[in-house]
Amino acid sequence: MTWRPVAPEAWRPRGILNLEPSAWTALRRAGSTSVVAGPGAGKSEFLAQRAAYLLETGLCKAPQQILAISFKTDAAANLAARVRQRCPPELAGRFTSLTFDAFTKSVVDRFHAAIPQHWRPTRPYDIGFPTRRMVEEELSRIRGMAQPAWQTRVAEFFPDRFETQDIGGHRLAVGAPQQLSTAEEFAIYHWLHHQLFGARVSKLTFVTLNRLAELVLRANPRIVRALRMTYPCVFVDEFQDTSFAQYDFLLSTFSQGGTAVTAVGDHKQRIMGWAGARQDAFERFEADFGAHRVNLLFNFRSSPELVRVQHFVARALDPQSPQIQAQAAGQLDRDVVQVWKSNSTAAEGQRLAQWIAADMAARQKQPRDYVLLVRQRPDQFEEELQPGFAAVGLSLRNESRAVGRTNVQDLMVDEAGSVALAALRLAAGQRSATAWLKLSSAVYAIRGADEADELLRDRADRDIQDFLGRLGQDIRGEAPSTELAAEVTRRIFAFLDVAAIRRTFAAYTRNDLLEIMIEGSSLQLQHAAAESATWRECIDRYVGTNDIPMMTVHKSKGLEYDTVFFVGLDDRSWWSHTPRNPEGIATFFVALSRAKQRAIFLFCERRGARERVSELYQMLTDAGIEEVEVN
Repeated sequence: MTWRPVAPEAWRPRGILNLEPSAWTALRRAGSTSVVAGPGAGKSEFLAQRAAYLLETGLCKAPQQILAISFKTDAAANLAARVRQRCPPELAGRFTSLTFDAFTKSVVDRFHAAIPQHWRPTRPYDIGFPTRRMVEEELSRIRGMAQPAWQTRVAEFFPDRFETQDIGGHRLAVGAPQQLSTAEEFAIYHWLHHQLFGARVSKLTFVTLNRLAELVLRANPRIVRALRMTYPCVFVDEFQDTSFAQYDFLLSTFSQGGTAVTAVGDHKQRIMGWAGARQDAFERFEADFGAHRVNLLFNFRSSPELVRVQHFVARALDPQSPQIQAQAAGQLDRDVVQVWKSNSTAAEGQRLAQWIAADMAARQKQPRDYVLLVRQRPDQFEEELQPGFAAVGLSLRNESRAVGRTNVQDLMVDEAGSVALAALRLAAGQRSATAWLKLSSAVYAIRGADEADELLRDRADRDIQDFLGRLGQDIRGEAPSTELAAEVTRRIFAFLDVAAIRRTFAAYTRNDLLEIMIEGSSLQLQHAAAESATWRECIDRYVGTNDIPMMTVHKSKGLEYDTVFFVGLDDRSWWSHTPRNPEGIATFFVALSRAKQRAIFLFCERRGARERVSELYQMLTDAGIEEVEVN
């Protein structure tokens, strides 16, 4: 069936009934737009609808594409999946969804030869993740090299902010540096020079890759013009988390040439300051890009009572915060938001586990309708709480738990891992149209079988069926084991072709990400197999179907749950919080806003006092929230 453009005035939303009036305004804007979308506003849905609008009306003409840039890998993957649901395949194929890191790294890799030689890394190069200790040691080395007049200034750099702000806010000179005239220039030059040329193989951080990518485009106008022609429409999700380096790259690449940039986020959810997020990202964007601000006013996630309480916190972050309109119905008559107070971790854990078990039975809920959020150190809370959950037949799953060189949550949203899991489901005998679509679509992409090439697709389908038949025959008669799990993972990725995956999916242009995820998939499946009697049970354990998730607030962004428990609202977990600190209040706001029907905050006297967090409790008190003793 041939696709025909729809007139802009006749276009209607895809897959949903309608958009709120403010969303219609933002969707139809031709220029750059700053969309302030609070929790539950449907940011991903709005971007998917705007993509459908631009593609289906022909406002983004073939072969031009839409580029969507996200902060996290899972957000990029989720947005791409949503666009595939909303658009015909021939249009969805013109929507590219990447993280900032993946995009800037792809620029460096693709245009490596265009990098000025004095800044050009080796090929290949390694990716570095320096710890605070490593940054301190490197700054100490640089200070020792500096002339005496500069040593004091170099010593004043903050290790936590040096790379994200000082390096991230610095543009590299196109020409070879002739003279370093300040302590700042000296420190930045030697920091970068050590990464580029300090060893046989360059070891670059993502901030350094970002700076190199910005340099490539600024030094080569033809390349940047080609990028702007390819991507006349750019989306940036979770814009409040944009770092100095990321914003500068965006500014250098897309602020000229007529590119329409749609930045979506919420300044009230800015909790990534520790990672270098700009405090003024929206304001700078509106000034630099001439962007018009639009506030979305609907909350499709939380019940009216939750939205009412959220507004008390929102006003502490922004006194001008508009009143949000709840669109979700409340299912509970009382106890929508509470504070539970206990005098021991044992009492807290016991009450928490028993309450969840009873609520699941009474309301017919599943384990993953609940979440436990903590500010930091989830491993410690897992150790404290797991026995109480086990006592009532529940399992707690720490989504931040390390799996090889990745973690559970990142592994679950990884594209290659998801394709391998789909293959395992089908081989194990599960009849799943979703799994078949996931696997076959990936194989088509890997083999370059577009929709018009029916012969190549038929051959791919036969190969998939033959492979699943052989694998299924080998595993269905065998109970899961660690050895078999490792072998199954190896065979699936051998069939998919690791080299072809790397060529096909832009996210794996990072040197070792695919290997990290394959290793993680194998280890996670082995762990699940060791505790399972059947392959169905093994798959459920792998994905955590019957586990109650626990994660940090930072990891919960973009997620939603029927009931949210915020464990550890005390001075020990919030040791760095100071009164009126916007990032701390924003963290509290993000936790509260994950809830659809209920939010409960837990305080245990054994863990510490609550003087540092007294203002957070005062907000709940001002909202009329009850405090309950649970000993």
